Amino acid sequence: MMARIHHIRSAVLALGLGLVLHGAQAQAPATPLHDAARAGDTAALQHALAQGASPNTTDAWGRTPLIVALQQGRQPVVEALLQAGADVRTTDAWGRTPLLVAAQMKNAAAVRLLIQRGSPVDAANRNDITPLIAAAQAGNAEAVQALIAAGATVDAEDNLGWTALMWAVYRRDEPLARALLAAGADPAHEARDGNRPARVAQSRGAERSLVDLLVNAPRPAASAAAGSAAARRPAPAAAPDTARLRWLVPDPDPARAVRGVPTAPVTIYEYTDFQCPYCAHGARVVDEVMARYEGQVRLIVKHLPLPHLHPMAMPAALAFEALSLQSPTLAWRFYDRLFASQTLLAGGEQGLRKLAGELGADLDRYDADLRGEPVRARVAADLKEAQAFRFDGVPAFVINNTVIEGAQPARLFFEVIDGKLRR
Repeated sequence: MMARIHHIRSAVLALGLGLVLHGAQAQAPATPLHDAARAGDTAALQHALAQGASPNTTDAWGRTPLIVALQQGRQPVVEALLQAGADVRTTDAWGRTPLLVAAQMKNAAAVRLLIQRGSPVDAANRNDITPLIAAAQAGNAEAVQALIAAGATVDAEDNLGWTALMWAVYRRDEPLARALLAAGADPAHEARDGNRPARVAQSRGAERSLVDLLVNAPRPAASAAAGSAAARRPAPAAAPDTARLRWLVPDPDPARAVRGVPTAPVTIYEYTDFQCPYCAHGARVVDEVMARYEGQVRLIVKHLPLPHLHPMAMPAALAFEALSLQSPTLAWRFYDRLFASQTLLAGGEQGLRKLAGELGADLDRYDADLRGEPVRARVAADLKEAQAFRFDGVPAFVINNTVIEGAQPARLFFEVIDGKLRR
C-alpha cells in the first residue's frame, strides 16, 4: 500500500482546483530520462542514453527512470533501460525496489525480467512490504508464482505482522491462497494484531471452502516446531535512529480539527489515507501515544489519499473535512470508526454519508460542505504540502517538525516526544 508522487499530482487535479504544485517540482526538476520513462518515449530515452545520461540517475525521491517506467506501465521503456544497464537492486526513498514496484503494478512480465537480472526477491520497503506481499495484495498470481519459484520467503511479515497468505485471504482469493499454501505458507500464522488466516477469511465473508481450506491445512514442519507466533517472531528491531529523522515545518492551519489540548507543547501532524491498512496501524499507534502523553500532545490530520490504490481514500478525506466544519467531534468519531473498520468503505460514498448520519451529522449541511470549495481546497493543500515534503508513502508523521515515515513502532514516537518535552 505505497504512494507515488504522480498519483499525488493526479489526486490534486481530480479535485478540480487547477492547482500547480510548484514546491516539489522546483526542488526536483525532471531529467530527460525520467521524462522519457514517464511518457513511454523510447526514442527520447535512447537519445538521452546516447548523449551519456546514466540509466541510474535519481530524482528527489530516489526514483530511477526504471522505477518511474514501472510505475507508469511503460514496458518497452523498462526493457530498454534494462538493456542499458539499469540497476535492478536500487531503492527509492520509500525503500521500493524495481521488483517491488513491478509486483504491485501487476506487471508479471517485468517481475520475471527483474528476477532474471538479480533483483532481490525479499527486499522490503518502509512498511516491510516485500515483493511477494505486494503481489498478493495486488492479486498478481503470475508474480506470486514467479517469486515463489525464485525463492522468496513465503512467510515474510510486513509491519502489521501479515504474510502474503493473509493478504491473499483478505482478498478472498482462494486460488492464490492455495498456491501459497502449496509453497509452504503457514495457515496458522499469527499477526501482531492477533489475526490468523482463517479468522481473516471469516471476517471478510469468504466462501466456506476457503475457511475450511485454512482450518484443515497442515502447518509446515518448521512452523509447527517453532511453536507460537510470539515464540517464532524475532525480538523487535531497534527503533530507527532519531538523529537521522528529517525536519519539516507543516502549515499550522488554525482552522483544522484538533484532537487533544489545543495548547499542548507537542503537535503530531498525521498524513494519512483512510483506506490504507498501514495507516490504520499508524492511527492505533497514535491513540497509544495520545493516551500516554495526555495533555501534552495534540493531533492534526492531513490527507495523503492514494486514489490509484485506494479509490475510497479521497472521498473519505473530503468527508472528514466536511464533518470537521460541522463539529471537530464528529470528524474524530468518523476517523475512529473508519480506522477501526475499514470495511465500511465498501459502502462507497453513500456508505460514508450513512455513517455521517449515524454519527449525528446534519446531512443537508454535510452534502453542501462536501461539494464546497473550502473542503476541497483543504485536501488539495495537504496533497501539495505532502509533495513538497517529498512524502512518497503513507503513513507519515511530523512531530514538532521531526518526521517519522511508515508504520513505525510506538517506541519511536515515545523517543521523539520525550526529546521534545525535555527541551
